[in-house]
Amino acid sequence: MESLLRWLLGFIVGAAWSSANFYFTITILKISVLRKDAAKLWALILLKFPVLYLAGFLIVISKTFPLSSLLAGLTAALITMGIAKLCTRRA
Repeated sequence: MESLLRWLLGFIVGAAWSSANFYFTITILKISVLRKDAAKLWALILLKFPVLYLAGFLIVISKTFPLSSLLAGLTAALITMGIAKLCTRRA
């Protein structure tokens, strides 16, 4: 039972990390393409790359969660966001 709980928590952590990474990527691209506030752009870049990626690295090397659950969460989040984007697209 404990291993199933760790797997489910790993799935959730992987999905949350993937969603945060996707959000920061989209926001950085929007700001840079639209040439908006440069200070906000640099703040997001400094938040995304060292902080988010270091957190992901620490999650993986801590071996708290099975690697398969983290990868499944990463993949499921991306697929879910893609399907949601396709379903909300206007004709």
